Amino acid sequence: MTPPHPLVLASASPRRRQIIRQLGLPFSVCVSPADEEAAQLHYRGPTDGLAQWTAAHKAVMTLTLSEFAKHLIIAADTTVLLDDQILNKPRDEAHARELLLSLRGRWHRVVTGVVVAAMIDGKLQMHGQSCTTPVLMRPYSEEEIATYIASGDPMDKAGAYGIQHPEFQPTERINGCYLNVVGLPLCTLVELLAKFDVFPATTGLQCTACPWSERCLKP
Repeated sequence: MTPPHPLVLASASPRRRQIIRQLGLPFSVCVSPADEEAAQLHYRGPTDGLAQWTAAHKAVMTLTLSEFAKHLIIAADTTVLLDDQILNKPRDEAHARELLLSLRGRWHRVVTGVVVAAMIDGKLQMHGQSCTTPVLMRPYSEEEIATYIASGDPMDKAGAYGIQHPEFQPTERINGCYLNVVGLPLCTLVELLAKFDVFPATTGLQCTACPWSERCLKP
């Protein structure tokens, strides 16, 4: 069934595009015009609220584009928190190495904020939620770090790693949603879409912890 408002994923992330396809719903993609780094300078809330705040900013800015004014906007943002310190995307290869060393053998939290928004009857309607997954990194070696950085994969990722990387495979354990660590928890997104009477066309993967991710684990 076609949603009453066309869906738009406001994200440049190819990983989020792959994940949302599991819903079986038609959608288009755009890059939000939001200047995330400049906007985040004005954020004054708790560190674990930054992701949802940024996702909301992306959604609102996307709705300012005339071609998407009548669409249902899906926006997401992911932060990596180590001892309540935000680990951003690496500035360069040296910074990527620093981030990966700081995470090695330690638990941290991955928080993805998801926001769904639309202009309905001239009024902004927006719903958001955050999903948090504790992650334990394995004790990878300096050589593995160097090889991974040389692949270029960590440079566009918060915390300088992708859990799904087939060779590096940086994590030892996760307590929660796997897709959240990748960048888009479908369990959270499905709940938010339902508030706009939009429902997935597929039933999802059968899993005791989360029907949308076969890699999810119970805490």
